[in-house]
Amino acid sequence: MHLASRPMLRRLVLVDQRIRSGTYPNARTLGAELEVSPRTIYRDLDFLRYSWGVPIEFCPRRNGFFYRDPDYALPLLRLTEGELLALFVAERVLQHYRNTPYGADLATAFEKLSAQLPDTVSLDLTHLQDAYSIRGPETSVGDLECFRKVARAVQQSRQLELVYWSASHNETCRRVVDPYHLTSVSGDWYLIAYCHLREEVRMFVPARIQSVRETGKYFERPADFRIEEYLDGSFRALRGDGRPRRVRLRFNAVAARWVREKQWHPSQRLRSYKDGSLEVCFRLTHLDEVKRWVLSYGSACEVLEPAELRQQVVEELQRTLAGYGQ
Repeated sequence: MHLASRPMLRRLVLVDQRIRSGTYPNARTLGAELEVSPRTIYRDLDFLRYSWGVPIEFCPRRNGFFYRDPDYALPLLRLTEGELLALFVAERVLQHYRNTPYGADLATAFEKLSAQLPDTVSLDLTHLQDAYSIRGPETSVGDLECFRKVARAVQQSRQLELVYWSASHNETCRRVVDPYHLTSVSGDWYLIAYCHLREEVRMFVPARIQSVRETGKYFERPADFRIEEYLDGSFRALRGDGRPRRVRLRFNAVAARWVREKQWHPSQRLRSYKDGSLEVCFRLTHLDEVKRWVLSYGSACEVLEPAELRQQVVEELQRTLAGYGQ
């Protein structure tokens, strides 16, 4: 269906109402009521007939327009109150992507969708933002042009050469990669790609890419590659090379009230105790992210297993105390 501008859409709704009333309005009377010329009304009627297929007919005897099918309804978007709120939430979420290559396209798509709403269900963002808000970390992709090239390479299966700064080694290196997938985890973007230097699938942070160029080669993504399986053992984004290990944590009664409210990981299992404390179990291949999560709860969380994670938390707490002169 062809799109109409918002001013035109408002006129079309009013024209529809007048024709539906059975008063047989014509271009002159409609133009006078809507404060536009008869020529504008004729253009609107042509749009209704030929773009939307509206069954409008002219009655010479009554000198006005009528619907050949009295039960016909304009193909306008009708939204419930809940759907309007969902649309507002979507618009707020889009704000986190305004600095990405998708930001402009997402904003344009949202404007087009909003333009199809008649006045009776128009989206009043000013009113809604007084009642609702969404806060969260801003999405960062680093250099936008680099990100665009990476995104295009993922879509078109183009091999890339990256100049990449590694945070873990604090060094810049050159990598040839086959970019499989781009994912956003908790507001942070990651590129999953086959690294020809390491000869394995690795994770890269687009914001750390200093430059990128296409090698001129294409690659074929493995048929058995699944992003869900690749990230399955990670608490957020970091993943290990080994088999998943069981992580058991026990939260005291106070912390348990908040921990049980969220699904922290797909493998999550909960066990409640009579004293109000809560045991949480995960199966993870990497411990760094869950260690930071545990430390954020301080004394309210105890690591039960694995012993490796328990020891890492103890050592981190000892270093923290040393930093405070304790």
